[in-house]
Amino acid sequence: MESTTPTPPVSRAIYWALGGIVTVCAAVRFAAACNDLWLDEVWSLRLVQQVHSAAEIVTRLWHDNNHPLNSLWLYLVGPEQPAWKYRLLSWAAGTATVFLAGLIARRQYQLLHPAEEPRRAQVAGLIGATLVGGSYLLIHYSSEARGYAPAVAGGFLAMFALVRTSNRPDSAWALLYGLACIVGLLAHLVAFQVMLGGVAWSAVMAFRTWPRWRDRAVHLACWHGLPWAFLGLYYFGFVRKVEIGGGPKLALVNVLGSLAAFTAGLPEGVGTAVALPLALVALGVALACILRRDRALAAFYLTAIFLAPALGVVSSRFMLLYPRYFIMSAALALLAGSYGLARLWFWGQIGPMGRMRPIGRVAAAVFLTAFLAGNGLHTARLLRDGRGQYQAALRYVAQRTPTNEITVTSDSDFRNYGMMDYYRAAVGPAHTLQYFPGTQLPPDGPQWIFLHRLDETTPPPPAELEIAGSWHYRLERTFPHAPLSGWDWYVYSRAETGAVQPVAR
Repeated sequence: MESTTPTPPVSRAIYWALGGIVTVCAAVRFAAACNDLWLDEVWSLRLVQQVHSAAEIVTRLWHDNNHPLNSLWLYLVGPEQPAWKYRLLSWAAGTATVFLAGLIARRQYQLLHPAEEPRRAQVAGLIGATLVGGSYLLIHYSSEARGYAPAVAGGFLAMFALVRTSNRPDSAWALLYGLACIVGLLAHLVAFQVMLGGVAWSAVMAFRTWPRWRDRAVHLACWHGLPWAFLGLYYFGFVRKVEIGGGPKLALVNVLGSLAAFTAGLPEGVGTAVALPLALVALGVALACILRRDRALAAFYLTAIFLAPALGVVSSRFMLLYPRYFIMSAALALLAGSYGLARLWFWGQIGPMGRMRPIGRVAAAVFLTAFLAGNGLHTARLLRDGRGQYQAALRYVAQRTPTNEITVTSDSDFRNYGMMDYYRAAVGPAHTLQYFPGTQLPPDGPQWIFLHRLDETTPPPPAELEIAGSWHYRLERTFPHAPLSGWDWYVYSRAETGAVQPVAR
């Protein structure tokens, strides 16, 4: 099918505006990348250190914390590097995603309203870049050394190929689409959502364009043969062998509530009750407007945002769910929502003097301001607290320990010791860190106890702990973290001497 909708000319001002948005978003993401790694990132590094060649990333590391494209980057960067270097791939992908969002939103509006002036499509592009660039969820994972940001970037590049294509079987856009899907899959399987949405898009387009079944089949094979063939090989060669590392079990409705809150910039506490219903209503309105204009685009969004993750949840042998597993749905929802917001921006009423009242523009501006302010608060917390202040906590106890040896225990040997071991140099050359598992405490008791708390978990006991009626520990300081990754550390010091029992679990 030849596209009958020409691409509108783009003014330099719009490119400067889009470039400004991308630059600001890139700076925020880089600032968010300059803090401590957290457990899953450290875990990925430890896994990569076990391989002897890049090929072993997919032939040996069958672990769900191995996101192959990110693992390859960690392997190339090497050990003992600053955190921001490990996060550069995600940062670059997240920045590219903002730029692609602007291009996609612009093209999307032009496809749905070909008769309108080009300026409107260009404004729609800026709105799309602003929503995607300002969302805390995407900022967070664009500054974390994992595969989610590259997967979203691959998915957006694939979607860009779809909306830009002429749909000819020999089109170079089909090749770009296939390669983008492959890159996305290697980053993380959430890219599958765009692939399934792409099939829905192409099916509608094929039935709309080609009268014969043979031509329809050729069209679908040209666009989707390469990525789906790769997915089959990738699944049987790697995915089905992957084992899950474990983690806390969260209810699906709570996960979706947090997803909505951290995407839209609402408080986490109202995620399930407020953020999720509001997000679904706003998305539903946007999709209804899209459906009236283009069934192919509506089919893409409905399949990629809702159907594909639902199939993943039902068919998955892993029952652990987290907001990050739905990051592609959130990112695509922002793109769909940007169209609805653009339509609101240009909506107005004729006043009694014949002048246009920009009611919609005022409403859209209020929404954008609230969106950026809410997400800005979440982002400010990420910039302040990071994904945990592990080095700062270890430096704190080192400064307050008179002996050369610092004895420590905690309420989770795996999580807490993993971070203490990785950052043990933070105690300085004058100290050594000796960690005791909860069941093997020294006779005179450890000097320090670390209690950790993940998101949405009950804080620890009061400022003092009494262990077996003999030892007393006093809360010295709390080291908080920003939501979605990491945990708070509550640091207790020994208040008196005696015999200590294992820390209660």
